[in-house]
Amino acid sequence: MRYRIEAWSDHSAESIWASEIIGSTAGDGSVIGDRSPGDPYLRAIGSEFNLTFVRRARTFAFAIDQLQRATWLADGPIYHVFLDRFCPGDGRAFADPETPMGFYGGSIRGVLEQLDHISALGAAAIWLSPLFPSPSHHGYDATDLARVEPRLGTVDDLQALIDATHACGMRLIFDFVANHISDEHPYFQDALTNPASPYRDWFTFTSYPDTYVSFFGVRTMPQLNCDHPEARGFVIDSALRWLERGVDGFRLDYTIGPSHAFWTEFRAAARAVRPDCALLGEAVDTAEMLHSYVGRMDGCLDFLLLQAFRRFFAFDELSVSGFDSFLRRHFAAFPPEFAMPSFLDNHDMNRFLWVVRGDIRRLRLAALCQYTLPHTPIVYYGTEVGLSQQRDVRHRDGSGHPEESRLPMLWGEAQNQSLYDFYCRLGALRRNAAAAWAGARETLFIDDVRSHYLCRCGLGPEQRLVALNRSPASGRIMLPPGDWIVELASDDAATGASSVALPAYAGVVLRRTDSQLR
Repeated sequence: MRYRIEAWSDHSAESIWASEIIGSTAGDGSVIGDRSPGDPYLRAIGSEFNLTFVRRARTFAFAIDQLQRATWLADGPIYHVFLDRFCPGDGRAFADPETPMGFYGGSIRGVLEQLDHISALGAAAIWLSPLFPSPSHHGYDATDLARVEPRLGTVDDLQALIDATHACGMRLIFDFVANHISDEHPYFQDALTNPASPYRDWFTFTSYPDTYVSFFGVRTMPQLNCDHPEARGFVIDSALRWLERGVDGFRLDYTIGPSHAFWTEFRAAARAVRPDCALLGEAVDTAEMLHSYVGRMDGCLDFLLLQAFRRFFAFDELSVSGFDSFLRRHFAAFPPEFAMPSFLDNHDMNRFLWVVRGDIRRLRLAALCQYTLPHTPIVYYGTEVGLSQQRDVRHRDGSGHPEESRLPMLWGEAQNQSLYDFYCRLGALRRNAAAAWAGARETLFIDDVRSHYLCRCGLGPEQRLVALNRSPASGRIMLPPGDWIVELASDDAATGASSVALPAYAGVVLRRTDSQLR
């Protein structure tokens, strides 16, 4: 069902429509299509980043159907591969470009050769960065949504990866961008140079041909008008072809760009081809906005939890009680069937290990907590072996350089083997005790002075205790009655008759073994 909301007044013959911001161009902070004083936040952002926003009447839509779920999303961790930086394959070494903006030579075959590395982590799925033809190393500016970038391999290589991934019991998720394409895409070039182009209305020109809506005003990434019927059909059909080839779902880039009406139709079309496909949105926004995708997607990446992870484990800005309060409120705000995969870092931000200045203890502690929360954990390539970066993604001049967090994967002796083994054990724990993490969660003990935290996950034989010591000093946490043994610890941990001793920045998962549980 599609609809718009109109209001009118006896004092004016002109209608007022419920509206939405559809994107931005380079500009002065104004809002095109908004006659009111406007949103001060938008104007401030526009002035700071030299953007002009475009507002239009909003089309609402929802699907009337029996909602299905991609239940396999809960099976285990998701491993995030940045293709150009993961593995060249065929015995080749990484290239050495002049800057991290260059090409390092990772390939699809490189991923295929390293499936054992990923599978050992207990991964249920692999998320691949964009692999369509593109002039950039990141691929978020495609020139063709139907082919594979030759630098990365061939369609045959991709099919081999799909088949091998499935044979290993894993799924494959594509990174798919519906919001924008490259300015080198032939459809945009035709729209730009031909006023009578059939593709002109696929884009939003505010002053033809010089000014058009693009991703954050970046001219090389013109934004598609996904509510235009033919443009919408083009994007959806492009995605469906990959589902037909065996891809299991999509991480959908910049979800807040296209309208909710578009995503409603996208999901219905995808489900018709693959009833069990997974659609995960990337929406860096409020909880209210994330909640609006319930019924339109299987879930959204949990940027709100990411912020809490960093404030608690990296910056010491959040107390134990504050972290616990956030977790309880956050998970209660969404339906349990709405997937909210968690992560400690990704390709657009400083790596967690860089943020904590190389303190492996803090990384292991944060990862242990991440893996014992209700929703699926995501591991960004290299985090599991100690990969960091050389410079901050925000340079001294204020410019952003996310490529700093996309350095080549560490292989062989360069890897932190102890950290990798820990992540492998985390993956096994996640899968073997799935009922505990999906079950009831109860806070048992909080000490804000000593930064100690204890909670119970699950009930009966499946229950686990998770104890965290986010303190630079060792400490002891009292346990509830029962016989508890250490199932996995981020560092040395020792249980006594009724307590567990933890070193600084350490955590532990405990399992009850006494006969009362039988």
